[in-house]
Amino acid sequence: MTAWRRRARELIDGYGNEPRAELRLPLSVLCPVLEPASSRAQWSIDPDRVPGRALGMNSGAVYTVPLALDCAVRFDARAMLLPHDWVNGLGAVVATVAVTTGSGSSHTLWQGELRAGDRGRPSGLALDVTVPADSRSLRLSVNGPARPGHRQVTRAIWVQPTLHDPSAQPTPPDLSERSPEILSRSASPARAAGGGSPLISVLTPVHDPPAAMLEEAIGSVLAQRGADWELCLVDDGCRDPQIKAALKRYADQDARITLVEHGRARGIAAATNTLLGIATGCYIALLDHDDTLAPDALAQISDRIDAEPDLDMLYSDEDTVLDGKRVWAHLKPAWSPDTMRTNGYTCHLGVYRRELVQEIGGFRDEFNGSQDVDMILRLMERTDRIAHVPKILYHWRAHGGSTAGGDAKPYAYVAARRAIAGHVERLGLPADIGYGPPGLYRLAHRVDPALTVEIVLACDEPESLRRAALGWTAQPHHAWRIVIATRNHAAIAQALHAAGIPDDRITMIDAHPDPATALHDAARHATAEHLLLMQAPALGLTHAWLTRLLGYSHQPGVAAAGPVILAPDGRIQQAGVALPEGIPLYLLNDTRSSMDDFFGYGTSVYNVSAVSGVLATPRPTYERLGGLRPEYRGLAPIEYCLRAGREAGRTVIVPDARMRVDAPVINDLPAIRRLRDEWATTYGRDPYYNPGFRTDRGSFEVR
Repeated sequence: MTAWRRRARELIDGYGNEPRAELRLPLSVLCPVLEPASSRAQWSIDPDRVPGRALGMNSGAVYTVPLALDCAVRFDARAMLLPHDWVNGLGAVVATVAVTTGSGSSHTLWQGELRAGDRGRPSGLALDVTVPADSRSLRLSVNGPARPGHRQVTRAIWVQPTLHDPSAQPTPPDLSERSPEILSRSASPARAAGGGSPLISVLTPVHDPPAAMLEEAIGSVLAQRGADWELCLVDDGCRDPQIKAALKRYADQDARITLVEHGRARGIAAATNTLLGIATGCYIALLDHDDTLAPDALAQISDRIDAEPDLDMLYSDEDTVLDGKRVWAHLKPAWSPDTMRTNGYTCHLGVYRRELVQEIGGFRDEFNGSQDVDMILRLMERTDRIAHVPKILYHWRAHGGSTAGGDAKPYAYVAARRAIAGHVERLGLPADIGYGPPGLYRLAHRVDPALTVEIVLACDEPESLRRAALGWTAQPHHAWRIVIATRNHAAIAQALHAAGIPDDRITMIDAHPDPATALHDAARHATAEHLLLMQAPALGLTHAWLTRLLGYSHQPGVAAAGPVILAPDGRIQQAGVALPEGIPLYLLNDTRSSMDDFFGYGTSVYNVSAVSGVLATPRPTYERLGGLRPEYRGLAPIEYCLRAGREAGRTVIVPDARMRVDAPVINDLPAIRRLRDEWATTYGRDPYYNPGFRTDRGSFEVR
């Protein structure tokens, strides 16, 4: 057993002996419901020098968190005014915490007046209350004071509002076998003792870069600490005498630097192949002639290889630098093959096993500009031993001649599309490749019209079902039926008929009172090749949404596919689920404008840990996994995806399949606790949600 595996075992054993601790849930993790007439509430970090994550609310706003509890829980926060509101000394607002119980009654748990003139309390009012076990929702509100007077203060903020569940277990450390923290601790002593770290050959083709940037690029390799490396340079027809002289000077000064010359420019693929031919390292790392490496880049890579010597490819996070300042941090997910086919996201720093790159034919001239994307697509046809190092190890410098600087190389986007088309053809995947925004592509599977699918749901509310079903009948894929569990047979049948669905497409069964059990029972009656599980009736908003979901659900290696789900007002309710601390985090929840920016206008799919609300899955996979587990209640689809990821295949979010669901997400604390206790050892850090992102929201915001 290797040192890092022994350390992981020790951590697991030690975790089992630790005392139980409370589960802390920042409200920003939970899906909110904002009253339509209220002003919008906004989450922020450090607003106006106020420390901590805060929820800002205008007067009249109501922020509601639907709950399901099995015991009383604590809620604490601090209510306060923004500094530039209280310094004017005028006006006041009243902040209120209330709950609604199962009987429908409302109870105020706390109320406080925040006065701008009360300069003795600029830090606001602390509150710590008990939320009763029968609470069905927790409400935060801000309103003007009942007494007359100046009302120039129209808002307040809630600082770090948090639910505390004392009956849950603590989050243990991330014990996945590819945890960089554990791996680097065990690998570093071996390097210090002169252990057998791999030689990494850094390949840098050079063709007339800015002289200062070339000097900095080479200098960043010379500055590498704690790694064995060689730098292979090729002068690919440089015309600048200053560049030529610099290359020769570096090669003469350091025996680890090898220089070869091309009398004329042959292009980046040919130049890289020349370097591949002279490299002697077990691994090659690609460095552009105008970029730089972080000082510990190669050491971090070596640590990971030391711990997992079977790896064939590694990639790290990167940033884009303009005039010495970071303008974008590209924080990446763990290996995501479905994403890679629509977005060459791995990019820099890329490190590859040299022999494997040579076996697949190196870099191809016809894909110049995207020659690395083409190579990676061919490489992933041969191996899945690919790891992500979630640290910024590469600095991509933006300037007029670089891809990072804009559309300097439009031919690269054309070449990447051809590379993806060739890749799916070699895999035997019938699909069309379309363009998205620069660098992104849309892979549209050609789905057999005879491929059968059953829409599976439990529903007693006929009107919401009728509205959703009207969209099902408009789908171009016609080989679908419905299996529905209900306690309201006549009304449900009438709603489906009103939507134009005939009886021969409908299977109706008696529903269990528990919705998760009812959905599980309905799925057991399905006989189609694929299941489309709906936790509530969902209306399709995009053309061919069912075809898009089936296209991915039907692919080898994919166990589940989900759409982006929107709320009635157009905001995103969920776009996949992450579990960065073992707690479900609904991605892009409560946002609107970031959707097209993040998903490239619906072109690029993303591998995620789970989807919820609507889930397409192959029926054989569903049956092999034992289906949904009703004990997880509303989180059963999330738990299914996690189990599938461990035993059956990947989960994919398909952003150009968009659906609308009217029902809010219920924050079921007992189910959250159960899920966290079972999965936190795996999801102490979500592989698809970079540890550099905020974990109190699924917003993909850098911490």
